[in-house]
Amino acid sequence: MSNDEQVKAHLARRNALFRSLDADEALKYWYSMTSQPPLNADVPLAMVHKARLQWLDVTDEMITESLAWLREHDFYPDLKGAPPLTPERRDADRASLGMPPLNK
Repeated sequence: MSNDEQVKAHLARRNALFRSLDADEALKYWYSMTSQPPLNADVPLAMVHKARLQWLDVTDEMITESLAWLREHDFYPDLKGAPPLTPERRDADRASLGMPPLNK
């Protein structure tokens, strides 16, 4: 498999996880990145919610859902100091890359 194919496969897997929020898949993804077990069972899914809040394809509904889940499970929404996307910032970032806005 070429590097381009590997990147495309990785992004497809990540995007599917962002859409499904499957806890078992989040744990599998966690272990694909590290051999260390998570500190608690919620950590892999929290990682997915936080990363999803940085994704330019995140919908307004997904933003609301992830922020609520993180709040309910006592996690901060920032990812390594990066605040979560708002619909406005997401659409501005998409526009800067020549992509159409998601919030029409």
